Amino acid sequence: MRIYLDVCCFNRPFDGQTQDRIHLESETVRAILNRCQSGEWKLVGSEIVDFEISKIPDDDRRQKVSILAGLLNPSCF
Repeated sequence: MRIYLDVCCFNRPFDGQTQDRIHLESETVRAILNRCQSGEWKLVGSEIVDFEISKIPDDDRRQKVSILAGLLNPSCF
């Protein structure tokens, strides 16, 4: 199965986790990424993902989001 996540999804695990909805969405993103990392699913993206990540103003968050997005399969751009 091929999965596309936009940059909002890659950002969600780094948002404040005090609200139940945000925590649930973060766990869902982590579960999706785990399946992609295990090879069960294939994470696909687009060039816009790299562009949007480059525009994240916070250096620390940008680096963390880049690590998550590093799971993208470059052949699927």
